[in-house]
Amino acid sequence: MMMKYPNIMVHAQRYFGEIMMPFSSMVRKALQKIEGLDVDMIAPSHGPVYRNPQRIIDAHKKWSRGETQEKVLIVYVSMYGTNEEIARKLADRLIAEGIEVEVYDLVSSDIGDIAKDLVDSRAIVLAAPTVLAGAHPLAVYAAYLVKALRPPAKYALLIGSHGWYGKSNDALLEMLKGLNFELIGTLDIHARPSAGDYNEFLRLTDLLIKRLRRGEDD
Repeated sequence: MMMKYPNIMVHAQRYFGEIMMPFSSMVRKALQKIEGLDVDMIAPSHGPVYRNPQRIIDAHKKWSRGETQEKVLIVYVSMYGTNEEIARKLADRLIAEGIEVEVYDLVSSDIGDIAKDLVDSRAIVLAAPTVLAGAHPLAVYAAYLVKALRPPAKYALLIGSHGWYGKSNDALLEMLKGLNFELIGTLDIHARPSAGDYNEFLRLTDLLIKRLRRGEDD
């Protein structure tokens, strides 16, 4: 019986996202120290042994330079289904355009998996309802994670919903101040999406697709 081994690069990217991404400049300096060396094996004091070291070296060069893919990370939390509905519609539309998409429900997702996909996503979408005139606590946590890890994403889109008072987007925008990405726009929905909301959703989605297609040199 053939044993199945885990894809070590997935775990390596997760580790980079959770621990090393805010210190990418230090990673680049460390990589410069081994330039020109004939490395046969990487055997750290903890972690896996790499018998094909060039693979992991090349990955860290790419990650530490902040190279992204035509990929969108969608993270949402939904209380009455509105934000989940919009998040799923957005994912379907992007996938239909051939864009890679990762979708996470903050209620059940592993935060380490989200950190992994922050490493190479070109855009981040955060969807959350309003709770007590602010953003849902899980969305606040997600925004804090983005702020702390400082991913290389170039674009962001915020989707919010509210009932009688308040807007979650305002709170999230305040938390994300200072990050170096272009805000594509915000969509705020009162209760259930209206025809106008869907029209704005389509406009923002088209704009996001155009920005993603600009590539790394934008």
